[in-house]
Order: sequence, then C-alpha cells, then structure tokens
Amino acid sequence: MKVRTKTRSRKKPWRWSVTSIPCKCDQLQRAAAEPEDAIAFDEEMHEYHITSPRGGYLVIFHCPFCGGVAPRSKREERFATVSHAEAARLEALTSRLRTVKAAIAALGKPASDVPNGVRTYSRPTSKTPSQITSYRMLTFTGLSSVADVDLIDYGVQGLRFSFRGKYLGKRREQPGT
Repeated sequence: MKVRTKTRSRKKPWRWSVTSIPCKCDQLQRAAAEPEDAIAFDEEMHEYHITSPRGGYLVIFHCPFCGGVAPRSKREERFATVSHAEAARLEALTSRLRTVKAAIAALGKPASDVPNGVRTYSRPTSKTPSQITSYRMLTFTGLSSVADVDLIDYGVQGLRFSFRGKYLGKRREQPGT
C-alpha cells in the first residue's frame, strides 16, 4: 500500500515554469557583475537579462546554469492594469478607424510615429524564402489614464490596435536633462 505524504506545493512563478525551486548557485549574479558578459541585472525591474549588442534584451526566467527560478520580476508592479471595461471602451473608440489619417483625425496627434516600429519575420518554406517586413507604428498616450494605444499600419491588411498598461515606474532621465 502506498502512503501519500502531504507536501507543501510551491506556486510556479511563471506560467511556463517547470519548477518552483529558486536558483541558489549565484552564477547569474557573478555573470551580471562581469561587464563583458551578456548577462545584466536591471535593478528597477529586479530581473536578469541576456543583452544584445544592438541594445535589446531577453528576460531570464530560469538560471541557465542550474535551472532554478530567477528572482521574481517587479515588471507587473511597474505597469498599470488595463481593465476589461477600459479595453472595451478603447476598442469602441478605435473599431471604426480604417486609415492612419482617420485615426489621427479621431484620436489626435500621436506621441510617437515610428516608420519601422514593428517588424515581422516569416520562416522559409519549400516554396518561399524567409521574409522580414517592417510596419509603421503610432502610439497614443492621451486616450486613457491607464493604457497607451498602439496603432500598427499593416498596409493592405489594415490597421490593428493594441492597448498596453502605462508605465508607472520612475522615468529614466534623458541625457542632458
């Protein structure tokens, strides 16, 4: 007869985690302390990153050395939560907009307008090569107290809107300010 013992289950820190055991090897801290290493620690977000020479980064959720869970990020605390009601309001506001010109007329001047703001990648198939395509992205910051509204112009495929929580943390100072 098998005897079941009651074990305290730990909640997995990320939905994609396969373990709840924290990293205890200190290799992330050591790697982040080395200026030439690709691993860095972001104090504000309380997370480790694998940095790219081009300026981007990937968040480390599990230690690549021991497999343990990396420290819990504070990212969720730094961004506002967009409620279902607010998302529905913004969807109603943007649902009939079909052109960038109409969007600017209805929503006002965007806070940013980046010609190559979004880039998509397609994998090669047996009949087509891989393809990288860039699309214009406009961001409207004055439409909601909790959400920024991104408009992506996919050309003949039309416009797509997305709503993301506003940044609540400290703004990083720009050089010369």
